[in-house]
Amino acid sequence: MSFFIVAFAIMLAGCSSGPSTDTPATPASPTPEATAPAATEKATITKSEFEQIENGMSFEEVKKIVGGEGELLAEVGKAGEEGHTIVYMYEGEGTIGANANFSFRGGILQVKSQIGLQ
Repeated sequence: MSFFIVAFAIMLAGCSSGPSTDTPATPASPTPEATAPAATEKATITKSEFEQIENGMSFEEVKKIVGGEGELLAEVGKAGEEGHTIVYMYEGEGTIGANANFSFRGGILQVKSQIGLQ
């Protein structure tokens, strides 16, 4: 239960304005198998795409629906380790500030949230 509270807190922290003053996060692939080159532009997400995404999906399945990677907000642990968790945010299509956040543990979607998507 505490894992989900921590993951939710990390997701909320990603919605703050400005960069973190903590140690800088090094972008990393969510799984060792992910070796695709980094995209120059991050994908955006619609409400329809958000609704297609379900807990239990892999990071690759989510990227396929949305059309690419979002912004890496947080990473706990290292790829391949038990409990490795990453949180991605996608800018949304809709109201100003619309976005969606996804928390993956072991490459599998555990928590999703959105605000303002249309």
